[in-house]
Amino acid sequence: MKNFFRRIFLDDDGVALAFGITFFLLVFLFGMAVYAAGETVRQRIELQNAADAAAYSAATVQADTLSRVACINKAMSWTYVMMNRKLMDYVTDKWLEKVEKEWDKDLRSVRENWNWQSTCGTRRAGSDYWVGFGGSHKQVRLNRSQTVSIDKIKAERQSAAAKGKSYKSLSKQIDNDRKTLAAMDRAEGYLFSELQTRMDNTVKKAILENISETPNDQRAGGADIAYQFISQPPDSYVETMKNTSDLEQIFLVFGGFKPDPKEISKRGIDKWWELRPSGQEGFSREYRQKANHLIAEWQWFGIRYVNTGKACVPVPKGVFPNSVRGQDVYDGYFQCGQPALARRLRPEFYGRRGVLVVGLKRKYNNPFSFLFQSGNPEGLFSAFSLKDNRYLWTASAARAGYASPVKSQRKPGLYEITFLDVAANDSWNLCEADWDATLIPLKLAFDNGRNRQFTRAGEVLPEVYGRLSPGTLAPPPLPGSAPPAGAFDLGGARKALFH
Repeated sequence: MKNFFRRIFLDDDGVALAFGITFFLLVFLFGMAVYAAGETVRQRIELQNAADAAAYSAATVQADTLSRVACINKAMSWTYVMMNRKLMDYVTDKWLEKVEKEWDKDLRSVRENWNWQSTCGTRRAGSDYWVGFGGSHKQVRLNRSQTVSIDKIKAERQSAAAKGKSYKSLSKQIDNDRKTLAAMDRAEGYLFSELQTRMDNTVKKAILENISETPNDQRAGGADIAYQFISQPPDSYVETMKNTSDLEQIFLVFGGFKPDPKEISKRGIDKWWELRPSGQEGFSREYRQKANHLIAEWQWFGIRYVNTGKACVPVPKGVFPNSVRGQDVYDGYFQCGQPALARRLRPEFYGRRGVLVVGLKRKYNNPFSFLFQSGNPEGLFSAFSLKDNRYLWTASAARAGYASPVKSQRKPGLYEITFLDVAANDSWNLCEADWDATLIPLKLAFDNGRNRQFTRAGEVLPEVYGRLSPGTLAPPPLPGSAPPAGAFDLGGARKALFH
C-alpha cells in the first residue's frame, strides 16, 4: 500500500488522478450550486405566488363586501325616497281630513243653529249663509296661494283612499319601510364587522393552498412558514353619511333619483318636510309647520231672520274665520322615525387604510440535508447549510377597485384604485356595485392616491420587513376572541436575506 501511494505520487498516474478528482469536485460543486440556486428560485416563486394569491383573495373578499354594501345603498336610497313620499301623503291626507271635519262642523253650526225653518221660510245656502272664502260658498284657501272647492278636496281624498293612499293605509306601509331601513342598516353593519375576520381566514387558507411543505422540506430544515397580514379595521375608512342637504342629494342619486329643483320648490317640500336634525348620522326628515304651507283657511257667515209679526227682520251674525294647520294633527308619522344609515368610503381608503398587505417568509431548504439522518451535515456539505440567514421573504399588496363612474370610460377588467373627483358630487362612492380585486404596486401601497396621481408617501417594505423580524407574533386576534386554530409559527425568525 505504501509503494502504491509512492507510485501514484511520483509518476504521471498520480497527476491524472489528482486532476480527475479536482475536476469531478468542481463539476459536482457547480452542479449542486445550480441545483441549490434552482431550488431557491423555486421556493422564491412559490412564496411570491402564495403572497400574491393571499393578498388578491383578501381583496376579493373586500371587493365582494363593498359590492354588497353598494347594492344595499341603492335599495336603501329607493326605500328612503318611497317612505318619505308616503309620509308626505300621510301628513297631507290627515290634514285634509281635519279640514273636512272642521268645515262640515262650521256648516252644521251656521245652518242648523241660525237658520231654522220659520214663518220667514228656509234660508238659502250661499246667500243667507255660507261657509267658504271671500264670500264664495264651499271654497277653501290652501297654503294661502290657491282656492279649492271642499267638494274637490273630498273627491280627491276618496280617490286616494280607493288607491290605498289614505293615511290609515299608509301607516302600515310606512312601518314596513322603517323596518326595511333598520334591516339594511344591520346588514351593512354586519358585513363590515365580519370583514376583517373573513379576510384573515381567506389569507391563511390561500397561503396553505399555494405553498408546499413536504417531508423533505422538514428534514432539510426548510418550511417554518410564517406570515403577516397588514390591514386596517373598516371603521378607519368607512363613514356613515351625515344628514345634510348636499349629502342627501348624493344619496338620492344612489337610488336613481335626480330631484327637479323646480318641482321641489313648487311643492314646498323643503319648506315643511325638512332634514332634521341636520348634521347627525343617517338621513331623516320630519314635518315642520310654516306660515304658508299646510294651512287651510275659510270663513263662515249667517243671517238670522226674526219674525216681528209684520216682517222678517234680518239679524246678521258677522263673519267668523277658521283655519286648520298641519301641526293640529301631529303624530308619530310626521317624521321618518328610522334614519337611512348609508355608509360610504372615506378618501383615506385609497391609501394606507384600505390597502391589504401580505408578508410571507420561510426557511431555505438545504438540498443535501435529507441525505443525512442528522439533518446537520458537516464538512464539505456545510457550504449548503445556511445557518443564520436562512429565510426567504416577500410581500404583496392589493385592494378593491371599482369600475369607472363615467360609463363612457368603462372598459372590461379596468378598475380604479384612486379616489376620483368626478361629476355628481362623488355620487359613485359605494353606489356602483361593480368592485373587484386589484393588485397594487408595493411602492404605491401606502400612497393616498387621488385622480390617478400618486406622491409615493411611504412604502410598505420596511413595515413588512420589521414585522417578519425576530420576536414578532402572528396577526393579533380580534378583541375578545381566541387565537385562530393552526396559526403559523413565527418563532425564531431570522433577518431576511433576499427580497
